[in-house]
Amino acid sequence: MEKIDKNFSSENPEKEPSLRVDIFRHGKAKYEQGAVPIEQAEDLTEEGIEEVRVSAEALADLIRPDEEVEIWSSPMGRTLHAAKVITETLEQKGIRLRKKGGAQDTGIKVFEQLSEVRNFSWNLFYPLITGGEVASGGKKFFVDKNLTNPNNLGYPEYFAEDGIKDITPQAKAQLPEDYVREIEGFEKFIDVTKRIMKPLSRLKKLDDKSYRVIIVTHDALTGFIANVFSGGEKSGLHPGEFINLERKKGRLVATRVGEAEEGNTDIDVIDAFNRRHHLPSVGE
Repeated sequence: MEKIDKNFSSENPEKEPSLRVDIFRHGKAKYEQGAVPIEQAEDLTEEGIEEVRVSAEALADLIRPDEEVEIWSSPMGRTLHAAKVITETLEQKGIRLRKKGGAQDTGIKVFEQLSEVRNFSWNLFYPLITGGEVASGGKKFFVDKNLTNPNNLGYPEYFAEDGIKDITPQAKAQLPEDYVREIEGFEKFIDVTKRIMKPLSRLKKLDDKSYRVIIVTHDALTGFIANVFSGGEKSGLHPGEFINLERKKGRLVATRVGEAEEGNTDIDVIDAFNRRHHLPSVGE
């Protein structure tokens, strides 16, 4: 006989949690804007706009009429542009959004904590993974990936495992000192994810209403959750995809990652992060 949940009642037949969080990775971007005022945000390509619009339409079908919906975003042009596309798409679908406290009457709340990796440059970082020519400090030089990435890791793994710290002193000696100083100054994965996890930790405690928060951010957070959900098989989301998190019995768990609806739905993503990095509770 099927076990009956003690929270089940005829008034709440779906037994669904009162908190849901949808985490979007922004669509394909031009990468021409940093942090900008929301009205100036236009950093997605046409393809990126369409990626976000299609995902927002899929999300609209999951939103319940009783949910109070709010949109949060990183301050970067590409995430704000994605947030505007999501807002417009949901409103066209008849979804009412909570506007109070949002930027420029859009309802979009901007959080510095959700921003991209700090002190970071793709032009300097990516050659560490793939090898190739770098222009830095007025110099051009070649990076040998056999020295900087001997385990042939992809971008998400290299960043998450802090591949830079594993570059040997002998390998660093072959690179310009200014370049080494810059790459060693990049914000670390643990610090990026920790500051992004703090808002999630606080959200988990909300229990006074049926609440849904849509968070538009970058690959560091979406990649970590995708990895937990898939048992290590998935390292990130495609641009424009989103993750569904739900509170279940006090835990914030992933129930869908991109197109995948089958995965580990028992692991609290906050606890998983803390265990992986041997940390006390984030946000406490």
